Amino acid sequence: MKNQSIINIVTQMEAGGAQKAAIQVCEELIKRGFISEVWFLYKKRPTYTDRPYVRWLWEEKPKTFGEFLGLLVKLYQWLRVINPDGVITYTHYANIIGQTIAYAAGVPHRLATQRSPCWSYPPVARWIDRLIGSIGIYTSNIFVSKSVESSFQTHPNTYLRRSKVVFNGLKPPIITYTKSESRKLLNLPNDRCIVISIGRLAYEKNHALLINTMSRLPSSQYYLAIAGDGELRDELHQLIQTTQCADRICLLGELPPQRIGELLTAGDIFALPSRYEAFGFANVEAMMAGLPIVVSDLAVNREIIGDAGIFLPIDNVDEWEKTFRYLAQDEQIRRELGKRARERAALYTLEHMVDGYICNLLQYQ
Repeated sequence: MKNQSIINIVTQMEAGGAQKAAIQVCEELIKRGFISEVWFLYKKRPTYTDRPYVRWLWEEKPKTFGEFLGLLVKLYQWLRVINPDGVITYTHYANIIGQTIAYAAGVPHRLATQRSPCWSYPPVARWIDRLIGSIGIYTSNIFVSKSVESSFQTHPNTYLRRSKVVFNGLKPPIITYTKSESRKLLNLPNDRCIVISIGRLAYEKNHALLINTMSRLPSSQYYLAIAGDGELRDELHQLIQTTQCADRICLLGELPPQRIGELLTAGDIFALPSRYEAFGFANVEAMMAGLPIVVSDLAVNREIIGDAGIFLPIDNVDEWEKTFRYLAQDEQIRRELGKRARERAALYTLEHMVDGYICNLLQYQ
């Protein structure tokens, strides 16, 4: 029997959780003997252009209906030529576009993954996902957490009976350097408590709260490093200037995936005050690195992190300031929280995730 082929489809190329999931699933599938690639519908940033198994259909986001139609035709043609045994899609637009075109191209096994609560989808996308997931365009459907699953509970039974929860998993970050070496490589101060945050610079990640919190802390003792890029970069940069925090906050931009371990090693505390999450890849990577975790008090964060983190209101700067001061002054507490975080992170392995995807995609028993 020929090696089975599986194509992973993601909307845009950039450093995000869905993109990381697709890349790591693809690598694990190849390791297991599958023929696999990752296809991005378009390239937003060149994060993964050096990977031999990565392709992209469009150089940038389609700007006209004609370009969008051309992208759909190209995707159909690629699928017809490759004729894969299965397709896995990541992000809601990839689900809608990739699954529909895969169905039209005759791909027999089609797995969609729901990586955000359904209420966070644009209304039209939410409606289309509900429709095509109910009529069988998806042969199977994955929720990445129980919290995501609960947001879909009003969907029809024809949608839900094809759906299961498979927790995200990922490879541990690569740790190569010591703390002081990592700080030097990233041009971070070596004499302060460094708070690390990783995430797209977007509304839902709520980085403004961290900036406002740092504005209350002495620059001689604290420093904030945020890795990520996105539509709010200029706005956050302006907030840093307005709050006079340029001496204690650095926007690092989008780091290559292989350097995330370097950043985590440089940090003393990991913080992410998200307004909502589906799973939280960045949180789990920080847990794997043994950092104390401070996150917003969301149901999904409590589900994934358990007793290995500190949960705070997303709009209470006083609580975040108090917590940073508390952790910065007590190294023993940081170590204990970091130990708990590392132990909890062992639940979220890439191998278990890929087992679940293969089982649901190819209907293995």
